[in-house]
Amino acid sequence: MTTPTATVILTEIGLRLANITVANGYHNTVKSVDRARLKPFKGYDLPAVNYWSTGMQNERTVYNDDNRTLSVFIEIHSMTRDLPFVDVANSLASDVVTAVVRKDTAPQVSDAPDYNLTDTVDDLILRNISFIIGEGQEPWCGALIEFEVKYRCEPFVMDGNDPIVATSQDLTITTNDTVVSVS
Repeated sequence: MTTPTATVILTEIGLRLANITVANGYHNTVKSVDRARLKPFKGYDLPAVNYWSTGMQNERTVYNDDNRTLSVFIEIHSMTRDLPFVDVANSLASDVVTAVVRKDTAPQVSDAPDYNLTDTVDDLILRNISFIIGEGQEPWCGALIEFEVKYRCEPFVMDGNDPIVATSQDLTITTNDTVVSVS
């Protein structure tokens, strides 16, 4: 067996999130990108990203393919003492949405968008952005971004090299000799 499709998709998203840097034209430089982290971030980790899938829905088509929808949440946090929380949360959300639609090999804000994760999926839909604001005198803020990732595959196939829209070459993730830590 090969890697499950959901894991391939999440890995591709993680590689893209790791490219959020001021040098690439974003508002912020992310210091940490984690998948399904349960432990809260500390101040020295910020800005930081946590992302995970909440599940997959499946629908059978008349052509006997499975249309799948993977729900993905991306949480990004930072701190501010000088700017309004909502302004910082907006810049964090903007960075995430922009990074998710930029190829890992072309991560700059000015690069062309890639809406299907390098031909791995049929569609990537931004569903919701919610702001996270610290309470009291806590300077925490952030955003929770929800995406739907839609792809087609053969019935009951869960492995990463079997989506109908992808080829095995599409699913090979390279980082141009750059080591990217995505856990």
